[in-house]
Amino acid sequence: MRSSSFPKGALMAKKQPLPFPVFPHWYLKDLVGVLRDRKAQVVLLYGDVRCFLPNPTSRPGEKESYLEFPLFLRKALENGRMVLFYDIASGIQFLRPEMEAVFKQESGFQTPAPAGGDPIALARAELQQEKELPKDPEACLRLMDRVIKNTDKVTIVIRSAHFLAPHVGSQGTQMMNERVIIERLRNWSMDQDIRSRGNLVFLLTDEVAKVTEELRQGNTGVYQIYIPKPTFEERLAFLLTCHHPPAFPKGITLEMLVHATQGLSLRQMQEILDETRRHSDALNLSAIKKAKRKVLVDEYGDLMDIVEPARGLEDIGGLEHIKTFLAEVLHGIASGDHRLVPMGITLTGPPGTGKTAIVEALAYEAGFNFVKTKNIRSMWLGESEARMQKLVYALRDMAPVVVMNDEADLAEAQRDSPHGDSGVSERLMKMWMEFLSDPKIRGQVLVINCTNRPDRMDAALKRSGRSDEIILLPMPSREERDPIFRVMFKRHQVKTDITDLTPFVLATSGMSGADIEQVVLRAHRLASRENDGMVTGEILQNTIGDFIPGDNQQQIDMMTMAGLLACRSRRLLPRCTKEMVEHICARGLVPDMDRMVNQLRAHGLLT
Repeated sequence: MRSSSFPKGALMAKKQPLPFPVFPHWYLKDLVGVLRDRKAQVVLLYGDVRCFLPNPTSRPGEKESYLEFPLFLRKALENGRMVLFYDIASGIQFLRPEMEAVFKQESGFQTPAPAGGDPIALARAELQQEKELPKDPEACLRLMDRVIKNTDKVTIVIRSAHFLAPHVGSQGTQMMNERVIIERLRNWSMDQDIRSRGNLVFLLTDEVAKVTEELRQGNTGVYQIYIPKPTFEERLAFLLTCHHPPAFPKGITLEMLVHATQGLSLRQMQEILDETRRHSDALNLSAIKKAKRKVLVDEYGDLMDIVEPARGLEDIGGLEHIKTFLAEVLHGIASGDHRLVPMGITLTGPPGTGKTAIVEALAYEAGFNFVKTKNIRSMWLGESEARMQKLVYALRDMAPVVVMNDEADLAEAQRDSPHGDSGVSERLMKMWMEFLSDPKIRGQVLVINCTNRPDRMDAALKRSGRSDEIILLPMPSREERDPIFRVMFKRHQVKTDITDLTPFVLATSGMSGADIEQVVLRAHRLASRENDGMVTGEILQNTIGDFIPGDNQQQIDMMTMAGLLACRSRRLLPRCTKEMVEHICARGLVPDMDRMVNQLRAHGLLT
């Protein structure tokens, strides 16, 4: 396989497309710029810090085409520099053994042997040379401080920086030794002598929120670089460079494999592929997806549910006008014309009308990852914001992804409503809004809000540019209940000899799609006991007569009216809008109905 022909001296950025392996965009754009242009002397690297990167000095035929990040830094920085690595478990380690002696002398940890022949002084010097460097962070940083202020071309790499300078979180206050370390790092970031000597300090952490805010604020001089999960091109290059041409079962392609690994780091890909190959010579796509789901659940399961979509649009009964709209969105995704893809969508309507099914079907048809967000709030100080930040980065890494934000009217609710949480809700909403408004996510991260009460959602969440379409999914009409019955019989493989569903469509007026699904399943259970599993007209009729819908009609009517008032597109309104409103008016269960009807008329929605 081809190896990198990237020239020695990894700090050189290439303007032309790189040969395999592919250097990531964050490295070429951000890190190279920092190192080349001396934008800062303290750099906080966060995200996928356990990543693999192309070997900057590899030659054709060399085995090590990719390196672990610390080893990559060793190779990239090996240019007459003193390079040392530190973590609280291993202490100070050096790029080359001879650097340790220089460090000990420059830091004052060890004094040169005396020129005279004093045997006592010589013995003391020998003992001092054998003495090991400390591991304690405060003592080690004190030695490093002397070196980077008095020596040229020094690079320090501090792994797991959040252990040295942690975010306060639930602890409330910082320990004095942590305060000293944080202040020392702040001083390094603004020390012009350190910059003029060409010295660099890298702080590595997996989550930036774990590091104290005092090193993340804009006035500290600490330059922050996010290391995302690899892109499609980077994963493809890794597979082609580091793996023999894989043997695929019929119908499986390399492109499908690269898509299936979206959201994984190269390290995670390597582990999954190795595990899969240990059990089979051919790559098993389903096994890879299963392993991937386990990895993502372990990594992000506290923030979201990772779902493998199983059904497409053909498995949804009715809602033809909405499926037509989604087909246009899918065309935009497939063609790469992201102008056809909304920034976000809000689905409204009573429970059981198909909101979850629509979101799952869109993810299935698009071939996107599919996740459902969880409550990210925490009882600990600062933890909620950290979880929100992790969620945002996770969604970017998992792109392309369809995100279902269920019960969107309850997620932090209105920002100006009283919370009594010291502004946490407002900060969380602000972070989420900024993410939804980022034009870079269009066509890559499609957030679909689902709610029964759009009138209770924050107005900023519903505005164009965050939720471009607001679509009502009402209780199914008479025409839609027939295809819903047929879809449910097919989906659950329920045997039936019924050909004309008209009587059962009429008997289920006011039932949701979820209610009809339950009727079909109950009929199947009854048929399994009485009729060898065959659902007859009599069994289905008895089941419908036995079923008691659980939803309150007044609530359903209020949800329907709220959804109609929130809709922004006439072509996405239900075909029976006028009749639906007339029935709601006739029931007289919704307060202030006259005002709502006048609003609909003013928008020309009841003509």
